[in-house]
This record gives sequence, structure tokens and C-alpha cells, in this order.
Amino acid sequence: MQNVVWFLRIVCPCLFGIAAAPMAAAEAPHLAKADCWFDAPKERTVDCYRLTVPETRASDVSVGPGKRLGLPVVVIRASETGEEARPDPVIYLAGGPGDGAWLDRERIGWWWDFVASTDWTKKRDLILFDQRGSGLVDPRIDCPEIEKIAIDVLATTDDVAATAMQSQAAAACGKRLLAEGFNPGAYTSHDGAADLHDIFTALNVPAWNVYGLSYGTRLALEYMRQYPGDIRSVLLDSVLPPEAQFLEDDAATTDRAFRMIFAACARQPDCDGAYGNLEKRLTALVQRLDAQPLVLERPSPEGGGQIKVAVNGALLISRLFNLLYNRADIESVPQLIDVYDRDRRDEIERDIDSFIADYIGRADFGDAMFMSVHCQEEVPFNDMAKAVAAYRRYPLLTGLAAGGEAGSFAATCATWRQTLPPQPLRQTDTEPVVSDLPTLVFSGLFDPVTPPVYGRMAASHLVNGFYLEFDGYGHDLIGNDPCANALYEKFLDDPQSPPRDSCLGRETPPDFLLPLK
Repeated sequence: MQNVVWFLRIVCPCLFGIAAAPMAAAEAPHLAKADCWFDAPKERTVDCYRLTVPETRASDVSVGPGKRLGLPVVVIRASETGEEARPDPVIYLAGGPGDGAWLDRERIGWWWDFVASTDWTKKRDLILFDQRGSGLVDPRIDCPEIEKIAIDVLATTDDVAATAMQSQAAAACGKRLLAEGFNPGAYTSHDGAADLHDIFTALNVPAWNVYGLSYGTRLALEYMRQYPGDIRSVLLDSVLPPEAQFLEDDAATTDRAFRMIFAACARQPDCDGAYGNLEKRLTALVQRLDAQPLVLERPSPEGGGQIKVAVNGALLISRLFNLLYNRADIESVPQLIDVYDRDRRDEIERDIDSFIADYIGRADFGDAMFMSVHCQEEVPFNDMAKAVAAYRRYPLLTGLAAGGEAGSFAATCATWRQTLPPQPLRQTDTEPVVSDLPTLVFSGLFDPVTPPVYGRMAASHLVNGFYLEFDGYGHDLIGNDPCANALYEKFLDDPQSPPRDSCLGRETPPDFLLPLK
């Protein structure tokens, strides 16, 4: 969120030292207007830019001057008629770390649907950009070495072998990036916050509203810490606060997410009647698959033959975990457990094909950025032996600890760190952000990765923070719930007051799908 499962669930992170390096002399950000690389709807005005920023912002003689990065910036202009757009735009910070903001030609259509159905984008410009190391950043650090072994990792149930493949790939990637003149140590939330300030300065807006999602909340909090003067208000949607012991918490967080499903199904007569004791069934299924994995041959997503996928208990838990992010997928979880338990092979194969497409087909995802952020901001501040051992406390999750610490991502992250010049740790990466900026905090009760306790943790240090929980939803409230968008619109109009709307009281639990015939 370290065997294959940790990679699949985007959990992971090693580091040494403690003092911060001195900052180099500030350079004025350079923003250049660019031709948009996509077609925008006729009813929308869209401006495209490239912002040039230094890769290495700290004085580091071991790395040298480094490269200069071109960050793509897209401004979707407000569509309100009859009055001028508000002067305070909203800037979106994507998750991951390493997720692109979906600015490429294939994915940007999601944003056209979003702005067409979202009222607050009619009043304010929406600013999108790819964070350093992700999406369409040029040049962009990436790890094709890690992508190349993805299929092989899927085919093995040997934690030691999987860890060895991942560690070797990470080492090869790190060495190559250094040889190409990149500085992987310069990809952190601290550096990302400086990039945000450069965008703010270059666009010359009086103040803006920051909307962070998932890892984007971590970046938003760091930005609040460093550059509070830029910000009018903040939305933290599905929060990852720096003070959380993210990796040590993972076992308990995962167990909680599944217990939410078990309890919600048990409270619904149709679901309970159809599936019985869901927890008992899933635990037995996971143990059965760990003892004898289901080995499938599926068409390669890249074409040209078949690939093998070994479905053991850990892989199934990972698959189900990923479905707990969005409400529609949450509602399918009991049905999918039933499909695997009854060995409905045709349905299982369809599900695995979908899983492979998600797992392999992420050209916009920055693996190297993912590694660098986690290896500098998470692993050094978590006891990884404790994190792995914690899985043994939960019957459903014992298979995740089968490889011990050697099977965890800690080993891969240590290898990654050993290939790079020493980087100083920032103690602030474990310290809460204390702020009086108006902040709205959203948590979904079913969120499997950034649970409500994280939202409450962050909100407890925000003097002018307003915290809201949403029943029936997991991760990404703005992307899934019209009520969350209605509340955000009210907050944008008056960030000094808690947003109120009767829709919040009408949230309902998931409506689970019944078994397939």
C-alpha cells in the first residue's frame, strides 16, 4: 500500500542522515504558453503551459546542477455565464505518489465529464498539472526496469524470489537514472511544494484554493507548512498526514477495511442471506489459495502470447483491497468473494484480465517518483519489521507476512537507496502540520488506505478545519459523491464557515450485489 502485494497496493518505502541541505539561490519560474496536445470541448476555454523548474533545488555537490524539468500545466477556465469567474482558482494535486493528473490525450476526457457535471467548476478556474516524475513531465524519471518484471512477479508465489526481482530492478533503475544525470533524491513532497509555489508565482493569481487527493493531501499539507501565504483554502480528500505511521498501520488498516464490508453485509438481510458468514468464507478461501494457488494462463496485455498469473491468498486480498476505493466496486466485493469461493472459472478469468489491465497499463504512473517519495518519507520513519509482523495478528492477513521483512518492500527500498547519493532526512516529514488556514477534510468510512482516523488526525491540528465523514464511500469523495461536491462548493464560497447541506444526512451504506446465477 513487500512482496508483490505491497507493490500492487501502492504501499511501501529507507534512508539515513537528518540535517537539511542549504537551499540554492532561488530562480524565477519560467512559464511558457503551449499548444494544447488534446482537443477540448467547444464550450470550454482551456489554456496550456509548460513550467520549467530546477530538478535539484538544494546545493548538493554530489549531484551537480541537475536537470531542468518541464511541468505541464492545464487551466480549464470557469464556465459561469452572467458574471466574471472568481479570482481564486482551484489547483488539483493528484495522488500516488506518482500518479499523473490525467492530462494525456487518452485520459483527459475524464476531466471534461467532471467539469460538465460539477457546479463549482462553473465559478472558478481549475488548474491541473503533473507533479515532477509523473505523467507528461519532460524529462521524466521512470523505471521501465520495474515495469519489465511486473509479469514475472505476477507469475510467482515465492516471496523471496519476488523481492529479489524487485530489488534488482530498483537497483538497475537507480544506477541508470544517475548515469543519465537525474537526481532521484530530489523527488519529495518538499520539492513538490516548491514546484507548487513556482506555478502560483508564474500564474500571478492573488490566492488559490488547494484540492489534494490521497497522496496529494500529503503534498498539500507540506505546501501549507512552507507557503501558507499562497493559499485561500484547502480541501483534503482521503488524507495521508505526515505524522501517521502509514506502513506500521497497514495491517490494522487493511483488517478494518474488510471488517467494514463484513459488518455492512451482515446488517443487510439480502446480503447476509445470500453470502452467510462472509468473513469465515473469505478466510478459508485465502488459506486454501495460499496452500494451493490458482495458476491461470491469460492473454498478455501487450499482445503476443500468454502470461501466467498465480492467484494465492495474498494476491486475492490485494485485488479485493483495490476494489474498496470506489463505491461501485465496494458493492461488488461480496459477489466477487463468492465467485472465487465457488471457483467460477470464467468469471475469475474475466476479473483477472481486468486486474492485469489495471496493473500493467499505467504509462502515466511514475514508478521512480513512487520509490523516491516512499523511500525518503515513509520507510525511514516506520519500523518495517514491526509493519510486516503485524499481519500475523489477523487471520485474514497472515499470508502477507509469509516472507517476513525480507519479503517486504523495505528490502527493495534499501536497495534503491544504496544506489543513490546519500540524501538527508527531514524530521518535518513525521511532524503534523499546524495551520490556521481554512481547511475542509473529507473521509470515507469504507476507505481502505487512508482511514477516517487519518482525517481526524490531520484535522486535530487545523485551527480552522472542518471534518466530515461519508458513509457508503471509500477513497476519493470528490470523484465519487455529488454530496461531497455540493459541500465543497459551499466551502469555496465561504471557507470560514462549516459547509452544511441536508445531503450529508442522506448518505446510505453500500447496496451489495447478489450472487451471480
